[in-house]
Amino acid sequence: MKCGIDVGFGFTKAASEKGKKVVFPSAVAKTFMTDVGLKPTSDYFVTYMNQTYAVGRAATQCLITETSFSEERFSTDFSKLLVLTALMALECDREVELGLGLPLMLYPKLKEKVKDYFEFSEEIIINSNGIAHSYHITRCEVFPQGVGALFSISSPVEDGIYCILDVGFRTTDVIVVEIRNRNINPLLDMCFTVDKGMSLAIERLGLMIERKYGVSYDTSLLFDIHERSHISVRGRKIDIEAHKKEVFTAIADDIVQSISRRLQRGFDTFDAVLVAGGGAFNVASVLQKEFENVYVLDDSQFANAKGYLTLLNLGV
Repeated sequence: MKCGIDVGFGFTKAASEKGKKVVFPSAVAKTFMTDVGLKPTSDYFVTYMNQTYAVGRAATQCLITETSFSEERFSTDFSKLLVLTALMALECDREVELGLGLPLMLYPKLKEKVKDYFEFSEEIIINSNGIAHSYHITRCEVFPQGVGALFSISSPVEDGIYCILDVGFRTTDVIVVEIRNRNINPLLDMCFTVDKGMSLAIERLGLMIERKYGVSYDTSLLFDIHERSHISVRGRKIDIEAHKKEVFTAIADDIVQSISRRLQRGFDTFDAVLVAGGGAFNVASVLQKEFENVYVLDDSQFANAKGYLTLLNLGV
């Protein structure tokens, strides 16, 4: 069974060839199960190598949570737990062909290391009900994240030069490719990573809330900020939609300006600018005020994961 998993700095997004999709925060915490008749209902509690972990949103509610931003994260138990939890949530078969991605700036350095870490491994993960799930990763391919997004497009892409912006939680990848006769040629001089993502908006929003209302919300408590329109302050529900709009627009504009300074040509000179990732709509809304050739990819948050599936089927 083929599965594409995009292990992002903020969220893990996964899609299977059967059409199932899951997304959860890229967070892990060591924990234990209590025998008081209560079962966890928030994301995932799993046991791996005789240690119980909270994964996803459940981990963000623990006292000590790991949300690693280091490059080593991609070939450690931290990443493996996220991948195995995603396979379990996707209800994957035992035999798995796995497509993973790396940020553009880390791809040349870590591609083979990540592939070797996952490929041919035999793993067992146990869910909160004590049911064991066994996986054999028979194949693992590693792709650049933004290129994966390009392959999520269902209709054939016409010949031309395209700029793909993969707006993630921690970073934004910029990939420029030339397509000729269905051949994709990355224009490496115009491919780079901006060390800015939508986590900046969450940090700034946390500071704004603290200054205005005198309460502290750390990053883990604001992970689901896209889904929330209110926060609790001393027992009262406070509407934060206006604050969210202000902050996300400002950060998106900052990301666009950072990209513009490094690109060797204007956005309007591309056949299209294709925007993917969790921050796609924020960045695209800034660009679309000035350029007519900017499009958000369908199901943009899952664009990379779905693209990895396509690349697995192509045998790349």
